[in-house]
Amino acid sequence: MSTDSGPVPIRRGLEQLMAGLGAPEIDATTTIVESWPEIVGPELAKGVVAVAVRGQELIVRVDDPAWASQIAWLEAQLLDRINNLVGPGRVTSVRATVAR
Repeated sequence: MSTDSGPVPIRRGLEQLMAGLGAPEIDATTTIVESWPEIVGPELAKGVVAVAVRGQELIVRVDDPAWASQIAWLEAQLLDRINNLVGPGRVTSVRATVAR
């Protein structure tokens, strides 16, 4: 006997998939990306862009390797701000990748 009750909204399906992968909810990811300039400040936001959340890791793209060093140095402070925004434990690390 099937327990399928019909179509499932794509958003709910995506949220279930992301939860199964250990990723934060779509709303949390969207909130982080949209609030990034407030999280890092306008000056840092010019060279660092939040692009994705994979598992519990926030991926940011930087224009220059120096920005990657800055992100590593500020990681604890950024995680505090992110936790205050979306709740604790949803993002536990920040990884910078240098844009080519």
